[in-house]
Amino acid sequence: MSKTRESWRRPAIDEMKRTVKAELDQVLAASNEAARLNYILEQIQLLEEASEGSSHLRRFVLVMSALVHHERYGGLSKKQIQDLGALGQAILRVVGVKTGHTPTSFLYAEMHAIMSDIHYSNGEFLSSLWERQLGAHAAVMTAEHLSRQNYGMGLSALRLGNITSAVQCFEKALAEGEDQGHHDRIRMHLLKAKRLSGDREEAYAMITRCAAEMEDQACLNELKWEKALLDLASSQDLGELFALSKRGQPLHASSYLLELFLWTSAHAKTKWSEKIAKVSTLGSQRSLDFHRYTHLYAVAQNIEQAYDVEIPFAKRLLDIKKILPRIQLLRQVDQELLAWLSLARWLYRSHHYPMASMIFHEYQALCLKLSRGASRDVLGIAQDLAEVDWLSKSA
Repeated sequence: MSKTRESWRRPAIDEMKRTVKAELDQVLAASNEAARLNYILEQIQLLEEASEGSSHLRRFVLVMSALVHHERYGGLSKKQIQDLGALGQAILRVVGVKTGHTPTSFLYAEMHAIMSDIHYSNGEFLSSLWERQLGAHAAVMTAEHLSRQNYGMGLSALRLGNITSAVQCFEKALAEGEDQGHHDRIRMHLLKAKRLSGDREEAYAMITRCAAEMEDQACLNELKWEKALLDLASSQDLGELFALSKRGQPLHASSYLLELFLWTSAHAKTKWSEKIAKVSTLGSQRSLDFHRYTHLYAVAQNIEQAYDVEIPFAKRLLDIKKILPRIQLLRQVDQELLAWLSLARWLYRSHHYPMASMIFHEYQALCLKLSRGASRDVLGIAQDLAEVDWLSKSA
């Protein structure tokens, strides 16, 4: 048992992680991502009868590698994810790794963290938050780990619309750790939470502070986007979003272009929709990476097709029905808001008032949740629909 304990000390764990990573990097360099995942799964299977501490450790690191690979690139079924999660926990129990105040309890926290990330990617936001809580109870964390733990919880809380919890988690995350780049990302999500809660004054103040304090260039670029969104609520002008995301600019990227499409679809003025490239055209650009945003791309594509008068209206309604479940799987809560509002606009313009009313009230309900009951239009572009007498229109 002493050999097992020696194999599971922190230096040995870190060394095994480095060894396995180098091994998997070689596999990836010689083949592709799918082959890398297959290799990991084969190695896990080969170690099924492992009895030595070092073999158990290698198997555990491979299990974690498979889960991390899936979170980044996909490739595992839900059952495989569940089985690997259970296997990782079983290995830790078999070799005697304890939760709580122990030198190796951080391994439980790492397992819960990657499972949380996978749940988040799958649109299972409450399960993601739950895994983070399990991780917090499983291990005593360093300040840096606490920061990342609270950041992850804040992301899930924000996506669920729980603004108070999200802000609290982000502020705790900022109080821990010293990684400047990580802190910049936390600040961006805290800023988004302030904007979506309707606290515009504090959001503008944060933009000024962040511009002076941030170092991460990607965050500084996104800061311009957030400011444009704040300005939009007053000006109703999408021009700055177009300027920031045009070809050659840092924000000419898949997620921003798809969001811009939804902004044009959600806006009261149809002139903005006439200015943007078709989603199908964007999808053909090699420089853009849409496979990372499958739900967002599908929602945008279906909303675009909903306006195609050459497609029978009944067929368009049926296609929209198919993507409704995807709206609640979108990774960002403001994307969900935009999707509901875009659909409400299309239905209203199509004179389908009863359905438009129901979809618009989904938008308003989420706005009320985000703003703690203060606003039915946190995006600031739906005032015209808010003034519609829906009962008369639906009569």
